[in-house]
Amino acid sequence: MTHWTESFYPQQDALTGCYAAPIHPFHTALASRVTAQLGRPGTLLELGAGGGQFAVSAALLGHKVTALDLWAGAGEFTRRLARTQGVNVDVVTGSFYDVPLPRTFDAVCYWDGFGIGTDAEQRHLLTRLHDWLAPAGSGFVEVYTPWYWARHAGFTRQDGAYTQVYGFDADGCRMTDTYTPAAGDPITQSLRCYSPADLRLLLAGTGLTLTGLWPGGEYDPGTRTWHPEVPLARAQSYTALLTRESAPS
Repeated sequence: MTHWTESFYPQQDALTGCYAAPIHPFHTALASRVTAQLGRPGTLLELGAGGGQFAVSAALLGHKVTALDLWAGAGEFTRRLARTQGVNVDVVTGSFYDVPLPRTFDAVCYWDGFGIGTDAEQRHLLTRLHDWLAPAGSGFVEVYTPWYWARHAGFTRQDGAYTQVYGFDADGCRMTDTYTPAAGDPITQSLRCYSPADLRLLLAGTGLTLTGLWPGGEYDPGTRTWHPEVPLARAQSYTALLTRESAPS
């Protein structure tokens, strides 16, 4: 699938340096929460691993981690971070939609990126997630909420190298995040937003069921502060806990 993702993420990293960022306590806390949900370290697949901060955090807790990302440059950041932390992470470069991964995992995690494609493409990916999960495995998928992005559309942040603007496509129910360099053309990511009720409809026929969720945080543009835990009605995203039902129909 030729998509805006093939150019957006390398350009975003060139502007912000996000892939080379160190492990944040947030990544460690997230890895700990996944480990607690599983009850033990296990085999873990991360989709859209970026610079590897979560993947390496999970490996430090004893998980055997496979980090998958479309951009080969992301894999290089992950390998470098893993070496500096003294752990092993299996890095794979490819598209979620067709990359061959002939094995199953105790956990499949997808943070900050679900909703890239159409509903049909999301459903295809969820069916693949079902097939990647071991029978008793768990999926952890971060889903953007429509209410946060609709409320904060138009927020603008100035940086020396770029201007960042939040937007919301009400008809498509998609958040947009646009970076305009000081010299150059704007780049935009667009992610489909789902309420939990919408996600349950999307899961039909994938062999997965929504068995729980936890709200994420909220960035308050007015005060420029981050609140790591807020009620679902305020959260910019939530993590959906997915488990296998049976083979997809």
